[in-house]
Amino acid sequence: MDQLVIALIANNFVLEEELVMPKVDRATAPRTERRAYPGKLVERTRGCWKTRLGDPVGLTQMGVGEVELAPGSATGLLHFHHGADELVYVLEGEVVLVEEGQDDKVMVAGDAAGWVAGATTGHTIENRSSKPARILEIGTRPSEDTAIYVGYDLMYRARYGTDITIRSRSGNKYRSDDSVPTIKEPPVDQRG
Repeated sequence: MDQLVIALIANNFVLEEELVMPKVDRATAPRTERRAYPGKLVERTRGCWKTRLGDPVGLTQMGVGEVELAPGSATGLLHFHHGADELVYVLEGEVVLVEEGQDDKVMVAGDAAGWVAGATTGHTIENRSSKPARILEIGTRPSEDTAIYVGYDLMYRARYGTDITIRSRSGNKYRSDDSVPTIKEPPVDQRG
């Protein structure tokens, strides 16, 4: 604590009381299966369960989640974010990092990968093994973010604290049973 006080004083901060960081109660932390995609695309994330670790302690600038991937599951479709940085860290098991235009890369416990906001290379994490895997997902939470799903007329738009929607790129809402049209994407280096 003395080093923290010194660092805060050196940076012209005044520490009026000791900082207490609450412990996440995993038993009550929100845990959900990813089921956001319309139509048959929802099958891509069947068996992808996320436990939100940052929300229960009030984090607002970043999202932190432990993701359990069953064999055959993925974190999502190939996608990229315009507004959010992303980082994944493998906790247990073996997963495959799939990046558009790159060779697939096997990742094991201790491996990490990340993407800066605005990088337009689609990416996802898949569990191609016969055993469950666990990863940590960390991402910034800008006030607004848009993610594009590569090869589909699909986008994710978030206004944190108010609205998160998955729509067609032209803004139309999909019903849960709608099929999503595929589209031909320009090369990664020609995207804006």
